[in-house]
Amino acid sequence: MLKVFGFVTRNPSLTHDEYRAGHVGYHNSFGRRLNNIRGYLLNVRSNTHLNDTFDEQVVDQLTRGEPIDFDEQWDGWGQLMFDSKEHYIAGRTPARDRADANGLQDDEMAGRVGGDFDYLYAGSPFQFHVDEHVAKPVIRPERKLFKLAQFVKRTADLEPDLFRAYWTGRYATLISQLPGLTGLVFNLRTSLDVMTEFFPADAEGFTSQGIERRNHFYSSWDGIIEYWLDDPAMFIDERQSGQHSQTITEMEANLFDRVFYREVDETVAVLPNRNLAPDFYHR
Repeated sequence: MLKVFGFVTRNPSLTHDEYRAGHVGYHNSFGRRLNNIRGYLLNVRSNTHLNDTFDEQVVDQLTRGEPIDFDEQWDGWGQLMFDSKEHYIAGRTPARDRADANGLQDDEMAGRVGGDFDYLYAGSPFQFHVDEHVAKPVIRPERKLFKLAQFVKRTADLEPDLFRAYWTGRYATLISQLPGLTGLVFNLRTSLDVMTEFFPADAEGFTSQGIERRNHFYSSWDGIIEYWLDDPAMFIDERQSGQHSQTITEMEANLFDRVFYREVDETVAVLPNRNLAPDFYHR
């Protein structure tokens, strides 16, 4: 399974809520039709600050080294899942799923993902591949869950492979045992290039300014943990004073130079399916 994240910054002519409406509505209606797509989630940064949900002192205890300008660099991120890089690159070709009197026809707009990039975004998305570790499969009830994103940057003296082993090993095992969780997924950014063939060569992301903008964003973190919480208060209480709280805190001090959190609102456009794809049309 190939999993790609794409972080975006809204066009300055839009408010955060106007961007949200355009991405969740119009843009997603085309993104979900990308050829051979196997999963498509949109995460939009919540309007609610964590200090308004949890005790500010608790948030400060769990946070270390948060960048001051972090929220100026993004408003949301999409998650695309395909069976292979070849399917991912070919995803932005016309989709043969527009019905008319003569049967299914090609829809050019599906390949352009609605063609609203210039209206919706400020510059190119920051698109990158992630190495995924599912610590607890996501169970989504028929109601809104609280979704928390934890951004982490590994300590400079810890080799990347060793960091991944510790992060997705004992640390993930301890975190997955915390109460209130209905899903837990670890995502480590890799160096695999998933932009060159997906975006046109003249896209802003390939300019010196676009590369500088992207690298500045990447410098703040190396991985993202996604938490789906049925009871966020129970989860936070356990992190603060639970059975494994001290061990987890000590591990974070050894693993991370930075660790900080954001609440995000999730929209499921295509429910992720990691099973083998059937030999017929599917979404």
